[in-house]
Amino acid sequence: MLYHGTISRWHDDKGFGFITQDHTGEELFFDLSDCPPDGVRPQVGFVVYFRRQQGANGKVSARQVQGKVFTEPPALSPPLDYVLAPAAPRRHNRRVHGIVLLLLLTAGVAGYASLAPRSGAAPASSAVGTARPAATPAAATAGFRCDGRQPCPQMNSLQEAAHFLRHC
Repeated sequence: MLYHGTISRWHDDKGFGFITQDHTGEELFFDLSDCPPDGVRPQVGFVVYFRRQQGANGKVSARQVQGKVFTEPPALSPPLDYVLAPAAPRRHNRRVHGIVLLLLLTAGVAGYASLAPRSGAAPASSAVGTARPAATPAAATAGFRCDGRQPCPQMNSLQEAAHFLRHC
């Protein structure tokens, strides 16, 4: 059975060290000969898997120490928690988006209300009963009368527009 642990102490000059088993916290001796021969030398902090075996002296030690760190250089291998944990999905904060949208909508309505002409208030010259009467009898005979229209698009012909400009 394979056990999981972390190298807690390593004496490189002597070629041995100790592994702290994860669930029990027990420290087990291991030797460099228990590691893969063609791998990276052990270092403190390596996460490893191993088999437990009782030696001739009656003490339990770690044997057949293995792990991903022995096959790749430590600088190139990602941390173990990165390898085991899936990436968390990004959550968009809908409340912030809703508030920003509401503020933009409010600013748009306020801007439109301040720039749009008031439809309830009629211009003073086009109010009912303020139209000037025709100044000359020729205007009355031409068929045009001053009825309060002011913009040129409301006129039907060039002659009518000229009449309104001169007489109304």
